[in-house]
Parts: sequence; C-alpha cells; structure tokens
Amino acid sequence: MSRSSITICRWSLLPLLVCLCFTLAGPLWAESNEGITWPEGQLLPHFAKPAEELHAIAVQSLTPDEQLTFVALAGQVNRTRPRIWLVQRRSEEGWKTWLETCGWKLGKTFNYRDKFDLLALYSGEVEGLVLYDPSENAHLRNLAATVAGLRRALPVTPGTLERLREQGIDLPVVEDLTKLELSNAIEVYEHLHEHYWPECEQRFLLSARPEGRGGDYHHARDLAAACGAAAVWLDCRQPDERKLMKKFLADMPTGDAVVLGWYTTERSGVTTATKYGIGTMPADHFMNATVFAGGDHNVPVPELPPTPELENKLYVSMFYSDGDNIQYVQHAMRRIWDRTQSVRGRMPLNWTISPGLVDIAPDMLRYYRNTATENDCLVCGPSGMGYLMPVNTLTERGAPLGTILTSEPRMNAYAKLTSRYLERSGLRVVTIWDNATEMQRRAYEQHCPTLLGVTVQNFRDNPFVQSSVENDRLKFERLAICYCGSQREFRRSLTRQLERHDGNEPKFVSYQANIWGELQPEELVKIADELKQEHPQLEFVRADHYFQLQSAARAK
Repeated sequence: MSRSSITICRWSLLPLLVCLCFTLAGPLWAESNEGITWPEGQLLPHFAKPAEELHAIAVQSLTPDEQLTFVALAGQVNRTRPRIWLVQRRSEEGWKTWLETCGWKLGKTFNYRDKFDLLALYSGEVEGLVLYDPSENAHLRNLAATVAGLRRALPVTPGTLERLREQGIDLPVVEDLTKLELSNAIEVYEHLHEHYWPECEQRFLLSARPEGRGGDYHHARDLAAACGAAAVWLDCRQPDERKLMKKFLADMPTGDAVVLGWYTTERSGVTTATKYGIGTMPADHFMNATVFAGGDHNVPVPELPPTPELENKLYVSMFYSDGDNIQYVQHAMRRIWDRTQSVRGRMPLNWTISPGLVDIAPDMLRYYRNTATENDCLVCGPSGMGYLMPVNTLTERGAPLGTILTSEPRMNAYAKLTSRYLERSGLRVVTIWDNATEMQRRAYEQHCPTLLGVTVQNFRDNPFVQSSVENDRLKFERLAICYCGSQREFRRSLTRQLERHDGNEPKFVSYQANIWGELQPEELVKIADELKQEHPQLEFVRADHYFQLQSAARAK
C-alpha cells in the first residue's frame, strides 16, 4: 500500500490539515506559509515560503559526520519553514548566485568554530539524537540518517555527542545504534529494510555514498531528513547488492516515486530502478532542496513562438545533454547559461532540463524560463519524469543489454507521471536514453497528449535504434549523433547531410551535443553561421518547431 498524501505531515495538526485540503481540492501549487504539502499525484513535497532571513552553516568547514548532523538539522527545521541554508563557497555558479536570484537574504553564517551555537538555537525543534559509530562500517551513516529522519532527531557520533554535552546541549539519545554488529553494506541495509523501511516515506529513496573522499554527506540529505525517507548505497554491479536494492524499489509506488542521488555506476543503477518503472533524479551534488522546494510553485508556461512556414530546406535541431541532472541545472548549467547570454539568441538551441524542478526547485525553472531568448527551447531530459532507460544499448557491468522495462502497466504509470510533469513544466519534447520498444512508444503516445516529439539515442550506429511515427502523431527521432563531442565530427556529419539534400523536399536531422565537450554554444553559433552562408537551404530550428514542421511535412 502506498503512503497517503498526509503521511509526511503526521507530526503536527496544521500540516495535516493543509495536506488534507490539497488532497480534497487538488494541487493548487500555491506557496504555503507553514509545513509541507504533498498530495497524491505530486512527486516531491512542497515546503513553506522561506523566512525573510536565513541562518547559514558553511558545510565545507565541517567533517563528514558533522555535515550529516547539520544537514539533518536543516531538514528538521526547514520542514516547518525553511530557515537554514547550507553554504558551499566552492559552488561553480558562485555561492551567492541563487540567493541573489531568488531574493533570499542570509543572516549569520556559522562555521566550524561556532557551529554548535546554531544547533543550540534550534535544539527545541528536534526530538533528540541517534547515536552511531561509522569507524568500522561507513554505511551506518545512512542507517543513522534514516532513523533520525523517522524520529525527528539528529544523527551524531560519540565524539559529537561529547561536544554537545560540553556545550550544554542536553538532547536525549532516542536510539543508540552503536551496539549493532553490522559489518558490511548488505547487513546494514537488510537491517534497515526489516526494521525501519515500513515506517519510511516510500515516494522517494535517497541513494547517497556514505564514505570516501567523494562521499555524499549533505547533498539532498536535508530533504530525506525532513520527509522520513531512507538513505541507501548499494552497488548494483554486485548481484547480492542489486538484489537488495530491488527489494526497496519493489515496495515503491510505480508512477508516484523517484530515486534521488546517484549510483556507483550510471547504467547499473539507472537500469535497476527502470525495471520498476521508477526514474532517477541525479542529485548527488544538489544542495538546499528544502529551501528551493519552498515558496511559490507556479511556473508560468510561455506560449510557443509562431512555427515557421514549411519549405524545402534541411531543418536541423540541436540538443544539449545532461539537463536531467538537477545538480547540473543548479551549478554547471547556470554558469554556462549566464556565460553565453550574448550568443544564445543567435541560433535555436534545445536545453534538456528536469520537469521535476516544478517541485524541488521552481525558482530555478522560473529563472531559465524568464531569461531564455526566443531561440532557447527547454526540453525534457531522459526519459521523462526522472532518468529512465527503457532500453539499454551499451555494455556495462550490472546493466543488462536490451529491453529493461518490460511491464506495460509500469511503463504506462511512468508515462502518465511524465505527462503530468510535462504539462506543469511546459516541456513539449522528450529525449530518451537509449531507445524505446513498440510498447514503450505506444505508452508515450497514448498517455502524453501534449508531447510533440521524442528523440532516441543512436549509440555506435546501433541498427535497432530507429525513427518511427506512433499512431500517425508522435515522432520518435533517431539522432544523427547522440553525444557529439567534437566540432570536426559535427561539421563533417552535417556537411554530408547537406550534400545529400537536393532541395526538392524538406529534410530533417537532429543532433545532441555533449555539454562537456567542444561544442559549446559559442562554437556552435560560429559553425552554424559559416554553414548557413555556404548553404542557404540550411535552417536551424527549435525542437518544438522541428517536430511541428515534420508533422506538416507528413501531412503534405
């Protein structure tokens, strides 16, 4: 049985009433003044409007276990009203950038010297402490974080507990995990699944690495703490760990669930979740979810610009990759987007983005909408609401080749979820990684009525990846190059397409550029300008226009 729309609000009457109102009246997406709203059909929770002034904690000054403690504090405090901000001064977009964009003001910023003053300030908003010792098994961090979220408590090590007592912070230990004899990941997460998972919020699962230099000690963990969601880290390349991950996924409600975070490897993790019709929102570097998920969730959807008249040209549509990664949207995309402000409007470009931003970060989506030129088209990253891999075409350990999502009911549930979020976010084109079967294509066509077109990935010239038109309406387009990394490769391919075009009818070709490679917007604009001077029949168009023009061509 899936969690009800009022589960997350079980601790106080006011949020309970708010959620009941949303359930009865339907999702209004307006901002709330207090508590969390999470009705059925809404993938992730909405938080209240952030406070006029936010306290901040510099996470880069904390140890990994201190980060775990203070991100849990942020989650517990922000669940009533967002008041704590996590500062990472090395954020590539600039640590103040989103604060200034959203109009959020910082008050005092605490660091390693006075961090316990912040905890003392809000100690009355938590129920106690969960004691753990990660010295022998780092996965106990995830267990402690999960239990603390359920108990409205903070996970602490014995060392941190001692420091708290020295500071006069006398919170009770509500659960002591230090006596557990759990020696590896399997034992920890089997224990979690048996003893705590039934209590957890199962509409999302956090997959977060709890160890090593690249460990994830604070990204998106505030959201899990606020909601009572589980945190796990299972290596899906290993059969026994993959089997346990499947136990968690099998309990989650298809069509109303998502995994946040990341995996040991991309395809082993994504395909494991895909089998259950559950997408992944890559969030292993996403910060301050409980603040960004607060406030006004109405994101106006702009009208489509007029579609150009169909001519006997070679129409080209250019996509940029990686927008399904919400940490990319928060960090690298913001840097690239702002840097290319002077060139973005000079040619049509399609930027993949996550429709889930309407829940977890509406201000981010609103920013990209408000600053887009008429030539910037936002499209949905793979493969809808959350990174799904319906068909895998590349070999990777732990990721089976071929069709991953074989269940038609699960595919339909995912397509219906995708449709809701396409409509709310105003996205009209989806990119799929890697391919889609006939059944899967039918699901998109039947359940996503606002969808104008879909691209599929042509990795390594795989002959099984083909274009098609579903029900004489929805075009599935095989990209000419699906992850183009060099200017030479792109120019050579497009030149061949131009040489084959006789000008007697319209032709269409699409590409996806690797956002991390040479084909940055500045370079694409130069190449486009040069080729258009040499070939007047060449026309670059937005993705929505691209598929509308193809529809018009088919109707001729």
